[in-house]
Amino acid sequence: MKKYIYGLFFALVSVAMFTACSEDEGSDIGSDSQAKATLYQYTATEPNDADIDTQIRIATNSATQSAYLLVEKTADYESRLTQLGEEGYKDYVVENGEKIEGAEGAANIDKTIKSLSGDNTIAVVAVGGGKSLATVQFTANSWTTVAEGTYNFNGVGAQLFGASKPATLQVNDANPKLFRFKNFWGTGKHMTFNLTDNKGTDQNGLTITLLVVPEQATPYTYPDYGTIYYADGLTRKSVNSPSFMYDDYYCMILMQWYVSASNLGQITDYDTFEPNE
Repeated sequence: MKKYIYGLFFALVSVAMFTACSEDEGSDIGSDSQAKATLYQYTATEPNDADIDTQIRIATNSATQSAYLLVEKTADYESRLTQLGEEGYKDYVVENGEKIEGAEGAANIDKTIKSLSGDNTIAVVAVGGGKSLATVQFTANSWTTVAEGTYNFNGVGAQLFGASKPATLQVNDANPKLFRFKNFWGTGKHMTFNLTDNKGTDQNGLTITLLVVPEQATPYTYPDYGTIYYADGLTRKSVNSPSFMYDDYYCMILMQWYVSASNLGQITDYDTFEPNE
């Protein structure tokens, strides 16, 4: 009985080891029988724009003889996949995609895919002993410019950053209440704010929409206190009056600048954004 159990134990171990080797195929250089590409996706770093650019790493195995990249709208990808089937779609990528330089044998290739819009599917087909398909998705956070103009700092902001600077106001294509001053603090560093559902009129009877500047960080530091942050004064509870935007995109913002320890001075007047005429 002991011999039987002992023999069974080693039989099970052998089966387990064989299964593990089969599942791990592709991890040892030179052991692969069919090409395979694995995709890793990363947030795009400067000087790229993470809203519309994405970065991927294409990891191919030792059986890979070549690989091809195709980027298309997700709706087109899904339609084509349904129409052609997976094998047909692999052929489509090979015929219509970009041949990836360096994708021969076990390799890692980094690619930046830029200026995307909407929902996208990134497909890679590895060729060698057959074809394999790998995909990742990327939804671009696209924006439309609604005004070019000048942002005017007041009070502490003027002391920190100067009297004014050129600014580009954009609205988010998917969320018409989300706005940003593009690259306000440098490439990829934006100032964002949200319109609320609260509207009113000013003393001249002009329509205004209340806005909120959520707490955000600047890329700058204050001596001995670290990062400089900002938000509208109502959000920071340092004033009782709201910030707002006119229908022509003129903005009046009671901006509170602060560090982790405390606010940097009191709000004395509005920062403004004046659109060019």
